[in-house]
Amino acid sequence: MYVAKIQGEYYLKRMPGTGHAHDPSCDSFGTPPELSGLGQVEGKAITTDDNGETTLKLDFPLSVRGRRGVAPDAGDHEATVAEASPNKLSLLGLLHFLWDAAGLTMWRPASARRSWWIVHRELTAAAERANAKSMPLSSVLFVPPMFSAEKKDELAAARRRFLHHLQPVKGKPMPLGVLVAELKDMEPSQYGRRIRFKHLPDMAFFMDEDLCARFDKIAGDKIRDVEAVDGAHSIVIATFNMRGNYAEIRQIAVMPVTAQWIPFDHDRELRLIDAMRDRHFSKSLRYNMRQDAPIANAVILDTSPPTALYCPSQALEPELERELVEIAGEGVYPAWIWPAQEDDMPALPVPA
Repeated sequence: MYVAKIQGEYYLKRMPGTGHAHDPSCDSFGTPPELSGLGQVEGKAITTDDNGETTLKLDFPLSVRGRRGVAPDAGDHEATVAEASPNKLSLLGLLHFLWDAAGLTMWRPASARRSWWIVHRELTAAAERANAKSMPLSSVLFVPPMFSAEKKDELAAARRRFLHHLQPVKGKPMPLGVLVAELKDMEPSQYGRRIRFKHLPDMAFFMDEDLCARFDKIAGDKIRDVEAVDGAHSIVIATFNMRGNYAEIRQIAVMPVTAQWIPFDHDRELRLIDAMRDRHFSKSLRYNMRQDAPIANAVILDTSPPTALYCPSQALEPELERELVEIAGEGVYPAWIWPAQEDDMPALPVPA
């Protein structure tokens, strides 16, 4: 640790690159960035200055010129190589950053009562600590609060106040907002599809037909994965522009999460998360990296030292699995590996 003086105030801060050397119970603990996609973008797409202010570089716009501007996009790109661009965050990468910064990837048994009220509170707080496109992220990020029929009018008024600055102004670029919400359902509309989000029963979002087709292609499997799991949720991140009292979605990406709001990519990862429901662990996210990139799926934090957990998808090619095993063996923490072609999960490391 060291003492820093910022605008006349003294702060106790963690030495750079030493998060993994702290005890997991310490507020200064952090899993090694290289065990997730964070290691690739930290210091490039994500930078933090001496004042603790985080700046994000995004690969998608927060304003457009003209009524349509750039073409709508499904926003969930797969890179052509595992080492995707580290210089700017994708739309899904931004969602991963927010989930990490909000502490929603960290799990303890005491977190079992986690609800959307907590998710909303922590995501909103994380946005207040970050800037993007030379503006506070909190000025464009809209996370709907818990809906209450008794407070319907009050919630609608607060939403209108927040979204007012996103209304288009003649002669100026059209501002875009960023929505993070839970997908409820979709229904056909005259020119595409109407999207409904939980906790937003009285606001309409629309996607045009071209974006619907791309969305179905990239998100269909993810949504079915959620529908097959009791209590799971589909978290959507989308950019949108306002049209009076409704919104048009410009770009969109989806992240499946468990009933406890822990992200997962595939069935084996879901089984691993379920097996750790009574343990202390951190879920690793991919940020810009593609699905077969060699990163840890999670880090279990109640062993001494912590243990990096790897459970590759059964679809992973043998050559890439050998690369993953080699990288796991060179990591800061001991590695636990569930081989891709083995159906039975090995016993988890015993808690310290």
